Amino acid sequence: MAEPAPDELSRLRAEIDRLDDAVVDLLLERIAVVRRIAEVKTNATGLALRPSREADLIRRLTARAAPALPPAALTRMWRELLAATTRLQTPFKVAVLDDPAQPHVTTLARDQFGTTTPLTMVETAYQGFRLIANGEAELLVVPAPTEDSYWWRQVTPTLIDSPLRVVGRLPFCPADTDDAAPVPGALVLGTLLAEPSSADLTLLAIETDLNLSRARLRDLIAAAGVDLVSLVALRDLQPESAFFLAEVAGMGEVVQAGLGQAFAPLRERLLRLDVLGSYPRPLGVIADSSDSDA
Repeated sequence: MAEPAPDELSRLRAEIDRLDDAVVDLLLERIAVVRRIAEVKTNATGLALRPSREADLIRRLTARAAPALPPAALTRMWRELLAATTRLQTPFKVAVLDDPAQPHVTTLARDQFGTTTPLTMVETAYQGFRLIANGEAELLVVPAPTEDSYWWRQVTPTLIDSPLRVVGRLPFCPADTDDAAPVPGALVLGTLLAEPSSADLTLLAIETDLNLSRARLRDLIAAAGVDLVSLVALRDLQPESAFFLAEVAGMGEVVQAGLGQAFAPLRERLLRLDVLGSYPRPLGVIADSSDSDA
């Protein structure tokens, strides 16, 4: 292929410079609108974070940019922009559970909340709860539950009885890689009010007697017409009951009511059915397909 003429290269580079200037001008115009929103909401209380609106914005923009711009690239750019403009309205701090075995949690928190948002590392989830209760942080990012994360079994009852709820799942847009292994995830906890987006998930805590298998529980959820995304059994060293975290499609109370009816024949065996939070469904999340009865 012949090299482009020097004059053509200069013209194209000048066009890129013009577009870069236009992009910055539009960003400044956007910031001015954000500042105006902050002025209009002078008497409003609470964080300016709107996970549902942010999720629908990214869904719309990634669809608009496809296939020329990879969704993960656009999401990362817009997450930085959203974090910066949100902090113009209400500054916020994020606590992150510092687990040396799961460094991806800090990376996911930074990608979601931007380079200028202060992150405070905590050694336990309870320490993060205290920071939020004391007003020293507004959000807490923790590893998503897995079969061997015993601390989730311990902390879940406390979470149920607190004002904290799961308000996000990370990453919202997993990066495209050739690695077949699933992307380790994280959950965001906070006291934000759940608002519906165009697609949402709910995390449920389900406690049953020891004789109700995971396969039977999965069948009951399916019979209720609920889309099951993940089902994790929280292990205990000396279990007196079976404890599951089920991630399902839909918003909290509606899903809870539907499952409550489906579980009615087993009411004596159902010890707990609580909503831990509802949040936007990340891009690319599909229903659980495991048939394991482990």
